[in-house]
Amino acid sequence: MSSLWTPSGEVPLEPERDGAPGPGLDPGGAPGAPPAAAGPPVSEEELAAVREVHDQIRSTPAIDVVANHAVQLFELALVYLGVATPPDEQGRVPLPDLVGAGLAIDAMAALVDGLGSRFAEHEETLRDALGQIQMLYVRVADELEHEGK
Repeated sequence: MSSLWTPSGEVPLEPERDGAPGPGLDPGGAPGAPPAAAGPPVSEEELAAVREVHDQIRSTPAIDVVANHAVQLFELALVYLGVATPPDEQGRVPLPDLVGAGLAIDAMAALVDGLGSRFAEHEETLRDALGQIQMLYVRVADELEHEGK
């Protein structure tokens, strides 16, 4: 049986044994297209809006979009480290969440290290940012350890 990888998982492309279409085949639709969703039909205006958003996405090089995601992971790590959130009315800042910050940093590292030179002009900046956030993580973890003693 053939299948197509999608972000939602593998989708079978061949009919099931009883002749009925498999989950990846929409009768009259394209192979691998998701089955029609239950609910009201999609209007032409809604379809046009989706096409416009997709055209806008396609007009930006994919590497720029992926680099932006890496920067967002950097910013997410800052939030979990407790250094990006302004103090509340009593001057308190959130406690660092090292598990959440570590996950965001590891995800950023996976992108930066995994794609490396494919980031082209973004690579050096992203590597510098990754090094900075890793050092900040160590500093925050050390401060937490010293406060706990």
